[in-house]
Amino acid sequence: MGHHRNSAVAAAALAALVFSGCASDSSSDPVIRLGDSYSPAHPFGKYGTATFNEAAQESGFQVDYFPAGQMGNPQDLATLVGAGVLTIAPASAAYLEDQFPLSSVSDLPNMTTDACVAANAMMDLLSEGGILYEEEYEPMGMRPLWISIIPNYEILTASRQVTTPEDLPGLIIRSSGGAFDVTMAATGAAAVSMPAGDTYEAMSRNTVDGTVMPFLSTVPYRLDEVSAYSTDGLNLGSVGIPYVMSHEAWDALTAEQQSAVQAAADEANQTLCEALNTLHEEGRTFLQDNGVTMTEVDLSPGSAWGQLTEPVPQRWAQSLDDIGLPGSEVLSQYESAIAEHEGTQR
Repeated sequence: MGHHRNSAVAAAALAALVFSGCASDSSSDPVIRLGDSYSPAHPFGKYGTATFNEAAQESGFQVDYFPAGQMGNPQDLATLVGAGVLTIAPASAAYLEDQFPLSSVSDLPNMTTDACVAANAMMDLLSEGGILYEEEYEPMGMRPLWISIIPNYEILTASRQVTTPEDLPGLIIRSSGGAFDVTMAATGAAAVSMPAGDTYEAMSRNTVDGTVMPFLSTVPYRLDEVSAYSTDGLNLGSVGIPYVMSHEAWDALTAEQQSAVQAAADEANQTLCEALNTLHEEGRTFLQDNGVTMTEVDLSPGSAWGQLTEPVPQRWAQSLDDIGLPGSEVLSQYESAIAEHEGTQR
C-alpha cells in the first residue's frame, strides 16, 4: 500500500472520486468506499458494517466494500482514510497507540460488562464536542461514526488453570496491545501482542500459554480446541475500534447526506452492540459445551482479583497525565458516561 501513501497525485485523484459516483456505474449515487480489516462473517462485519452499508444504500449511496484486509492492515486503513483513498475505515487505539493514546480508555478493565453501555459511552466522548474527538480525532482530520467494542475479555489458557492472580506471573499471554499492556503488567504475566488470527497456532505450539479474549471471539478462532481453561467474570478489558470518516469526505456531503450517514452509523452502533451482548452469552455456552473448564472470578472490593485490577485505570490515567495528556479527565468523563448509560439501560 506504500504507493498510495507516497503519491499525493493519486490520493487526490481518488479523493475526488470518493463521492462523485463511478464511471462504470449507471447511477449517479454518491460512492462510499469502506475498507475493513474484519471479514463480513466477523461480528463487526456481520452486525456493524453490514448494517451501515445497507442503511447507507437505502439512503441513496453506493457502497464499495473492501473487507478482510483487502486494502491493507489496520494501520494502512487509517492512513488511507486520511489520504482520501477510503471514505470510512476503522482507526483502533490498540493498533495506533501513538496516535490515539487517550482513546484506549475503552480498553481498561471492569468498566462495564454491557457492550451497548460501552459503545454509547465511548461515542459520547468520540462525537463532535467530546473530549476524545477534540483531543485526538479532530486534529487527525477524522470523524468517528460508530464504534465496535467488546467488553468482558477473559484469560484462556492451554494447560495451566488460572484461579487466582498468583497463577499469572511467568505465563506468556497473547494481548491486543493498548491499555491491555498496562493491565497485563499489573498481573505479572508477560504480554505478547499479536493478531487474534494467530492465537490458535501460537497456543497449539505453546508459543504462548494463553490469550486475553472475549468469549464470542473464541468461536470463529476455534480456541475451544486449544484451550483447557478460562476465567469467567474477570472482564480484564475491552477493545474499542471506532470507524471513522475524514473531515474532507464529511464536508463534501450535503447536510441531507450527512444526516443519512450519521443515521446509518447510529443504527450500526446499536445493532452491533446488541448482537455482541447476545454473542457473549452464546460464546460462554460454546466453551462450556466443548469441555473448557470455567473458573468464576470474584471481583468484589477487597478480593484478590479486585485488588489487582482496581488500580489499573488510575495507573493508566496517571501515565498519560505525566506526559501532558488529560488522562485523568478522559477517565473521569468515560466513567461518568458509563454511569449515565447504565442508568438508561435499566
